[in-house]
Amino acid sequence: MSLVSGTLLLFVAWLTWRVWKFTLSPLTRPNEPRELPYTIPFIGHAISLFMNSTAVLTKGWNKLSGDNRQPYALQAAGTSFYVISHPKHIAELSRNTQNFSFVEFSVDIVKATGMSPEGIAKTYNLDPDALDAKVDHFKHPMKDKHFEHLNRQLHTTQLSPSSQNNNLPSLDQTILSWLQNYLTIPNLQEYSLVQHDLEVNFYEFVNTVFIRAGENAFFGPALARNHPDVAHDFRIYDELHWRDLYLFPPFLAPELTAIKEKLTAQFKKYLALPKQERDKQNPSWFTPNFELALDKLEVGEQDKAVFFLMLYLATNTNTPKLLFWCLAHLLSSPATCLDKIRAEISPAFTGDELTDPSYLLTPGNCPTFEFFYLEVLRFRSHSVSARVVTADTVLPAPGSFLLRKGAKVLIPYRVFHFDETIFGKDAKFFKPERWESLPASARGVVRAFGGGKSICPGRYLAEREVKKAVALMMRRFDFEVLAEGGPDKWMPKGDDSRPGVGMMGIEKGGDFKVRVRKREVV
Repeated sequence: MSLVSGTLLLFVAWLTWRVWKFTLSPLTRPNEPRELPYTIPFIGHAISLFMNSTAVLTKGWNKLSGDNRQPYALQAAGTSFYVISHPKHIAELSRNTQNFSFVEFSVDIVKATGMSPEGIAKTYNLDPDALDAKVDHFKHPMKDKHFEHLNRQLHTTQLSPSSQNNNLPSLDQTILSWLQNYLTIPNLQEYSLVQHDLEVNFYEFVNTVFIRAGENAFFGPALARNHPDVAHDFRIYDELHWRDLYLFPPFLAPELTAIKEKLTAQFKKYLALPKQERDKQNPSWFTPNFELALDKLEVGEQDKAVFFLMLYLATNTNTPKLLFWCLAHLLSSPATCLDKIRAEISPAFTGDELTDPSYLLTPGNCPTFEFFYLEVLRFRSHSVSARVVTADTVLPAPGSFLLRKGAKVLIPYRVFHFDETIFGKDAKFFKPERWESLPASARGVVRAFGGGKSICPGRYLAEREVKKAVALMMRRFDFEVLAEGGPDKWMPKGDDSRPGVGMMGIEKGGDFKVRVRKREVV
């Protein structure tokens, strides 16, 4: 067979497959979500998702979903995804936890992060009574439970303002004390790009400082003392972690695999330290009890280190980015806006010390600051929730779409943040003042921290930490952007090319330089 005839035969086979796959086969399955066409069998949209996931999701939205917000399907490296965006369909996913499981998705993620089959068996494949017998000291109220439920209960006990304990206020105060002590020009000089001034790459600076704040809050000083590079290495991991959300095989994500292995080794060494040394000065109630639960379940040291890496990710992936975007937008706003916010927060301070932090969080005290915070959440979050379909399920009206068992379901909440029927014709622009006239219900549309059962339990702590950090930095420092041109020139573009669990980062090469000076408080 000649090369030409062989090539022609392959083309005919490919064309036959494509016509059947995307034209004829859908006619036999009219009640299933339409699938976004792709070129290479099995690979599907894996490469496109790797390059720019938002472009793929937007293409599916424009071609298959549209104004009716119908679900549509994607294929990536043998994995089927349904993309859901209609509010009634999302409500069904939140309600029907039997057929749409977040736990199954969590198992996929811990497996992708490096958890062994033995570790998964000890934490997720447990009889409820066996789990009760091992960890009943937590008095977990749910009977249909496993480690995912227990883990969430531990987080809630630490982070919920409604918990009948002092865990959240205690952790909150620890973070504030750390910030009050650390946010001084001499301490921050280590980040400076020059010798005699404090000039920093702003995104890198803000992220590193506040990753360290979160690290100290949940792990105490022992982690940084014994492994000073964890915060730096984590920033690399945080930029790559999205590939695990799409369950990329290791050969498509070698850099991610390498940094995961490095961080896991660091946490394994940290866990090998005497427990008394690690727990000393550790303000977190959660971390030692989290470890205790893993020990009760007889989880091995390697798998414990993987869990601790995931804890570090949950603690530090969103808050530093949220803080950066608040500060970046403040620096790009008119001076009158910054002056107004500084005037609003002033009663919370004595000199440059934040002595009444509750003032910042009390509704009505700082309306301009509050509207600014809400607009940053709306404009810069990129949250995606996910579930696994555990049984063939028909979604409720509108439509009667059948979702097949074994597929993954994605909910890209960001699409709602730019709904012009809610936020106006100028929804694509950053405009904090829009919140002055929006109904209270609009706040519920902004899902920066996810939704349903998988909503981030750390959202309360994140709001407190970010608002206090912004207030402290605006009170103590003056900032001068060293980039040329106005904000339309130096303001970095948000990296919406990849999925996330909350706030987006910036596009590669988009960092900008800022000079920081001590501000004289009048």
